[in-house]
Amino acid sequence: MNRWLRVGTVWLALATALLPRLSLLAEDEAVPTDRLLPPDVSVYVSVPDVDELKTRWLKTAFGSLTQDSALEPFKGEITKALEGVSSEIEKELGVSLKDLMEIPRGELAFAVLTPQGKKPAVAMFLDFGDNEKTVDALMEKAEKALEENAESDDEEIDGTKVTSWKFKGGDQSQQLVYFIKDTMLVATSDLDTAKGVLSRWDGKHSDTFADNDNYNLILEKCSTDDEDGLFVWYINPQSLIQAALTQLAAQNPQVALFAGFLDPLGITALKAIGGSADMATEHFDGITKTFLVIEQPTKGLMNIFQFPTIEQKPPKWVSSNASAWFSLNWDIAGAYTAIESVIDMFSGPGTVAARIDQIAEQEGGPKVHLKKDIIDVISGRIQVVMEPGKKKDDEPAQDRVVVALGLKDAKKFQATLTKLTKFPGFPGQTREFKGSAIIEFELPDFSGGLEPKMAGLAIGNDQLMFSNDVTAVEAMLRGDTDGDALVDSAAYKSIVEHLPAKASIVSYSRNDSQVQTLWDMAKGGQAGLFLPMIDFEKLPEFDTVKKYLTPNGGYSVPDKKGVLFVSFGTKKK
Repeated sequence: MNRWLRVGTVWLALATALLPRLSLLAEDEAVPTDRLLPPDVSVYVSVPDVDELKTRWLKTAFGSLTQDSALEPFKGEITKALEGVSSEIEKELGVSLKDLMEIPRGELAFAVLTPQGKKPAVAMFLDFGDNEKTVDALMEKAEKALEENAESDDEEIDGTKVTSWKFKGGDQSQQLVYFIKDTMLVATSDLDTAKGVLSRWDGKHSDTFADNDNYNLILEKCSTDDEDGLFVWYINPQSLIQAALTQLAAQNPQVALFAGFLDPLGITALKAIGGSADMATEHFDGITKTFLVIEQPTKGLMNIFQFPTIEQKPPKWVSSNASAWFSLNWDIAGAYTAIESVIDMFSGPGTVAARIDQIAEQEGGPKVHLKKDIIDVISGRIQVVMEPGKKKDDEPAQDRVVVALGLKDAKKFQATLTKLTKFPGFPGQTREFKGSAIIEFELPDFSGGLEPKMAGLAIGNDQLMFSNDVTAVEAMLRGDTDGDALVDSAAYKSIVEHLPAKASIVSYSRNDSQVQTLWDMAKGGQAGLFLPMIDFEKLPEFDTVKKYLTPNGGYSVPDKKGVLFVSFGTKKK
């Protein structure tokens, strides 16, 4: 155990650049790490310019908040807490927290490689600029810790000293390899990876990860106002699955049989996932984009996730008080067919249909057919609304959640629902309201701190609506809200200009209502249970924070080569 603690200390020393508020000056001449890596990269994460990241973060809403004078008393608490952390770090690593924060001067990157026929490898890149003295102190500390559990070997490769450490006992293939070239510290888990990086150091190599078609497609689809963004990432799920299967098959050959099911199940259609994140751009306070590269046409399980685009906006019954609204359009019939075909693939044609028919005709059952009475009647439009609850005395407020499911044939679904309510043991009670039937039942408070609430279920406006608060169902049936409609509010209109005319998924959320819950909990003392060294009562009143917060939006749209997800925070005007 002592050995692994010391190895962890080594990696901690090498990975200190990942601390969130580091200062860095980018080297314009530095070759990007995606050009230093060989093609067999399965996971890649990069912050191209931490200095720019830090500068732009200060221009965001939360960055501006940290500079508000009202926050000074609480910042003093943070400073005192960090002083204690800094002394512990200096005792362990020989450098102060301030020194660690000043190390980076260029790109930070991490990669997982899955070379054919070999064990997966990892690589980490840290450009330290003019902080060589601090890095040397960390390396000296790391090497002293390694000497007790590993043996080192130095060799010169392309004019660069490369140090390899092999750990004593256990798996002799375990290595830690590192070198420093120019102002870059590179650490890898094997010598071949280090050699591959060095052979590409001039950026002119013809075979690099930067030439990966799927990676470049993701960069193209996820470009922001500032091109590639302040943070980029990439995952090749197929190579990771194959690497895992290869490792497992070495111990159990039967595992290899599983690989034969990947293509029929359609899993191999997902070629890559990746995205970018940016802050304080021309149009957004913050924006993240994610793109899934999916081979067309899809088959098997991938057909479960089909979301056609439609025009989407909040209905009038959604109040402007809503803290969040989410809407998606799902091809439920297609999803059912996909599941049916996959099961029939293993059990034989017609297995699912026969079983569904059997259940529908079962004596003593409700006589409801899953396909004909439910799946074929649902439109696939699903909406979720959250509203902040109203406080009663000193009790914490419970959010009111509403889920609305679109119906193609409301009368037919009402008949099905009536069958279910008459089935013995049904937990709810039916009552009339405005010419409609509301099914009311008690919903316990699972947190254990509040009284049970009356939940409700009803059909109205061609929707099946459920809420943990029956008054929300009543409001929908009346066709009114607790205030103005969300669709007419300035907050919602601020995100509409960034939404496409048609989308598969659309979302809206208010930062203020979401942050206030956490803020009140922290200021009320609950955060102090986890961080007793900080006095959270010195946080300012929430109004100090609220003025910085703006609505968030998001959407998803299909693409000929996959699907794009976008989430953004609007800029304060």
